[in-house]
Amino acid sequence: MNRAVTILSQLESSDSTTREELARRCGVGVRTIASDIAHLNKALEGAASIRLADGRYRLLIVDAGAYGRGRERLATVRESFNDPQWRAAWILARLLRSEVPVRTEDLALEMRLGRTSVVADVADVRTLLAPFGVTIEGRTRVGLQLAGPEAGIRLAVLDHAYEAAYRDYPLGDDLQAAVEEVLAAYRLGSEGRALVLRWVTVVLDRHLTGHDLGALPATYHDLLDTPAHDLARALAARLEPLLGERLPDEEVLFLALSAAGLRMVVDDGPTGVWPTAAAAGELVGRILERITDEMDVRLAPSELTQEFSQHLTFLLNRMRFGLRLAPDTQGGRLRDEYPAASRMATIAGDVIERETGLAVEAGELSLLTTYFQVFLAEHASKGSRDLVVTIVSGRGPATARLVRANLESVLPAGTRYSIVPDAAPGDLDASDLVVTTPGTRAATRRPTLELGEVFDRQAVLRRLHALRVPTHGPLSHGASAGSFLAALLDEGRFVRLPAGCDYREGTQRLVARLTERGLVGAEFAAAIAAREDRATMRLDDQIGFPHATDPTIARPVCALGVVPRSDGEAGVRVIVCLAVPAKLAYDDTLLIRVYDEVIRLGANRPALAKLSRLTSYEQFFYFMENLATGPTT
Repeated sequence: MNRAVTILSQLESSDSTTREELARRCGVGVRTIASDIAHLNKALEGAASIRLADGRYRLLIVDAGAYGRGRERLATVRESFNDPQWRAAWILARLLRSEVPVRTEDLALEMRLGRTSVVADVADVRTLLAPFGVTIEGRTRVGLQLAGPEAGIRLAVLDHAYEAAYRDYPLGDDLQAAVEEVLAAYRLGSEGRALVLRWVTVVLDRHLTGHDLGALPATYHDLLDTPAHDLARALAARLEPLLGERLPDEEVLFLALSAAGLRMVVDDGPTGVWPTAAAAGELVGRILERITDEMDVRLAPSELTQEFSQHLTFLLNRMRFGLRLAPDTQGGRLRDEYPAASRMATIAGDVIERETGLAVEAGELSLLTTYFQVFLAEHASKGSRDLVVTIVSGRGPATARLVRANLESVLPAGTRYSIVPDAAPGDLDASDLVVTTPGTRAATRRPTLELGEVFDRQAVLRRLHALRVPTHGPLSHGASAGSFLAALLDEGRFVRLPAGCDYREGTQRLVARLTERGLVGAEFAAAIAAREDRATMRLDDQIGFPHATDPTIARPVCALGVVPRSDGEAGVRVIVCLAVPAKLAYDDTLLIRVYDEVIRLGANRPALAKLSRLTSYEQFFYFMENLATGPTT
């Protein structure tokens, strides 16, 4: 994907983004991004505009049709060779389509580049081809040509140069309609249909131009009589009458590879089975066990487990046969948006790599992150309990109803409300939160909040955030309400650790602080040590999140330690120690919320550097509040 399309894709998928974010995604400097935005605005003039406001870019589309056409032109532009990826793809496509060696001088002339630049680009193409067993052979004054197994050449083109080689290939209406008819019967999604159509195009072009496959690697035989092979045979049966010839068995088996990583459903039911299905089912259990060990989050089996097992089946197929997903344009955004789910995906990827010996690529990790976020959303909906709020009013029902209407805009959906008079309020301790109107008093041990008819939403959000309900933790969870982590702490549980302190010593000191204050039970230290023995809770070299269950407490308890370090100094800087009640005693989605904030903090290296030099809870509170309401540090 060229840089212009990468920028547009990011802006299309988010409300706004910063110049630094785009620069990081594209691997260039911020000045380059500014220049690219200027060129894009010129190219899209009249259809759309990219505007900068408050340090963030936003895409405004005036004419959707014209914008779509302009975007397509940018995606397929061939006149400009500013994009190194496009240059490499173009060279690979040029060598593929040529029946004779191609001279470097001819490439330079056609690309309007200097010979030195083309030689460097050819070296890049050689690097792309190496994993496929394909090379570029060349002789002085003769030229360059592809050499290696035909299957490898095809796979390399499909991965790196399909648009450059086949964008204008005339497949023909009859052939395309036949392919789409078969794919519709197998109910492939739009991305799956597009992928298989690409493979059909390459298979037909290479076979009909005399580039036969020959013997395929032995691993391809694992595809025989699988659902993917069924699909390939159905495609061949439909295409052969139109071609006037029979496709060799090797071509059909190669075509089956296109569907090895895809979900498909056919009314008659495929005759084959996936050899990876049993392995995927076993992997699910091991992945969930590892997540429990490392994160102390127990994702109970559900209807999603079967769906996840099927996903792993196709993931394993893609890994075994070297099939890659489309370029990952959302990975960074998913990591930023769903930190806990992203960490679960990383753990799952590590389990898969250990079991199979194969690396899990970035695109697969993004898909895993999506699945784990769905798991977490389901987990939260099943595990959470509705809040019970009692409004005590001494000003009559109208005021109480207005207070309730205001609360509904900031408290979670599903919260249950009751309105009682201050003269006879009843048992207020049965509520999670008691809200009083001005001048009204209420005798209760539960958290209490006073609200009037005039409502400052931001002020109320912050007050709610500072309250702690035993079963729910801090009530407000919106980013605008400030730091969730700061709301779990106080002056006595912000600890400035000794300079040079390591992760293990820092953890022990924090546990000791909580124990000395009677906030955790005597066995909490042993629980932390046992969890650390199973799997370290040090998230990376600069931040740790030791946490464990303490059945003696009724609500989550947290302590945070900072280790003063200078810029560039190695070692842990921040340790967040959390004790949580037994799982049935509280809403354990709180742990996920703390995970999200801690992981985001760990990814913000400038913030960690400053945080490690803070000396008081007051400084920490204001620092985290500012950090939660803006990206600056």
